[in-house]
Amino acid sequence: MRFFLSQFWIVIVTISVLLGCQQSPVALLPVSEAELVVTPALLNVANHDHAAQCSAVGGVADPLYVLFCTHHALHQPVTNSGQFQQLLNAQQSALQQLVQHHLVDGQWRIRGKGYQLQLDLPTDEHGMRFLRYTPVQQLKFADVAYQPTPQDPAAYGVALVAERPHSKNVFDQYYPHEGIFRSVTVTLQDILIDQQQLLIKLKGYYLTAPQQIDVAGRSIPLSYDPASATMLLLRDARIDQSAFSALLDGNKPGYDYGIFSPGPIRPDRRPILMIHGLNSSPMIWLKLSHAIYKDPILSAQYQVWHAFYPSGAPPFFNAMRLRHDVDQMRMQLQQSVGLSKTMPMVVIGHSMGGIIAKTFIINSGMALWDETFLFRPDTWPGNDKDLQRYRDVFLFNAHQDVDSVFFLDTPHHGAEIAEAWYSRLASKLITIPEMFARLNRKLFQRIRIETVTPQMQPYLADGGPNSVQVLSPQHPLLRKIATLPYQRPVYSVVGSDDKPYCYDEKACAQLSDSVVPFFSAHEPRADEQIIVPSRHDSYQSPEAIAFIVQQLRQRLDAGVPH
Repeated sequence: MRFFLSQFWIVIVTISVLLGCQQSPVALLPVSEAELVVTPALLNVANHDHAAQCSAVGGVADPLYVLFCTHHALHQPVTNSGQFQQLLNAQQSALQQLVQHHLVDGQWRIRGKGYQLQLDLPTDEHGMRFLRYTPVQQLKFADVAYQPTPQDPAAYGVALVAERPHSKNVFDQYYPHEGIFRSVTVTLQDILIDQQQLLIKLKGYYLTAPQQIDVAGRSIPLSYDPASATMLLLRDARIDQSAFSALLDGNKPGYDYGIFSPGPIRPDRRPILMIHGLNSSPMIWLKLSHAIYKDPILSAQYQVWHAFYPSGAPPFFNAMRLRHDVDQMRMQLQQSVGLSKTMPMVVIGHSMGGIIAKTFIINSGMALWDETFLFRPDTWPGNDKDLQRYRDVFLFNAHQDVDSVFFLDTPHHGAEIAEAWYSRLASKLITIPEMFARLNRKLFQRIRIETVTPQMQPYLADGGPNSVQVLSPQHPLLRKIATLPYQRPVYSVVGSDDKPYCYDEKACAQLSDSVVPFFSAHEPRADEQIIVPSRHDSYQSPEAIAFIVQQLRQRLDAGVPH
């Protein structure tokens, strides 16, 4: 019994390592707040000629005093640029203190000591009201890589992350279950005396792109931070908790499968579809997604989409489902938000996700079909919808809307670890999705196993293969698809747990990321390829992320049409 349990835990650890390492969400640490009080000096200024009474604000520590005086000073055109910037900086600092003071656990506290707020807050793109707000500059992450970018001194307003729950309405179907997280910027609209109390009017702007505002006759950019909204979403994300169940039992994931957009879906931005690998989830894309949202050029041109699927099912089955899901999503977004039919899409796949990504840019012809069956599809028995779907596993063409594909740690030629005894044992714990099992049952109600090629009979005779079996270097379809030409540019990231370089075949053959050997991940047909330090987790490698960001920028510079 003790031996069995020890072997069982070897299996569990193996599954956890095989082609998909998890990453925990980043912790958040709040910033302390200062007390704000309307002083007699401020009331005296407010009740008199404030233009004459206001002192120079540079040395004033009272945020409410500074807000009042700078607001009225900036209410008139300011011709001196130095004076204008001094006033703007002072007001910005005071406004930041005010907002942080009045947001308690994400909720607005309207009343203060001797004053109150009047809020004019925006709704999201669907007219839904936000229920929680967090100042961006109040966020402190355990990993310094996620710290908000210091605010542009020329920008105005307090950048916030605004949240609301998932509504379950149709317009939220492509957003994460944890909620909708958006970028909002709050500005000071007015501040005045009302019955011996200050009334401070704040106005919020929901931003999906940089925006300008008029201040004292000058056009000033509003503070804008789209990256932090994604970080707060991933702070609350629970999808990674379903990765293991999605591997072992594709029927009970604990989280719906599909494609999810962390940010607002925009008709004028190119989708980047990120596909995770075995025993994994969209959480692995935390750093890459953050880097894209944080880059002002990329965030203005691209939008990130994350795929989540039952990773225990064979990759060719998951690829068929995901291609279908992408087609459905794009068709619906054409109708709902006006997404162009020709808007180019980038696909990024890690490990087994790279095998799935590959099917978006390949014309299979009859190669995969003939590798599997001894008859041609025109003799297919019946036209059942499920059987048609089975046919789509083997017959597909490159998507015209896909611009390029990135492979990360992808086992193009399989991974020997899938052949190990513990992997074979682990694969026996996997329950493939009922949809795939049903397709197999229907198929063999119509045809005989003898009509399947000898090399594929072992994989289809017993209910169909799982993902671990397909990732064997000996699997016929994996070997065949590796020979088919790409119809779009590809970029490759190869991981190494030793030195991240090699100069000849003998040295390269020694490299591995601990799961996928170099010559399986190596793609000689790639437009560009790099080797990065990685233990099968190049999705979080700074070198890999910088490489992807660079190539995405170059695709824009090349003027790829959309």
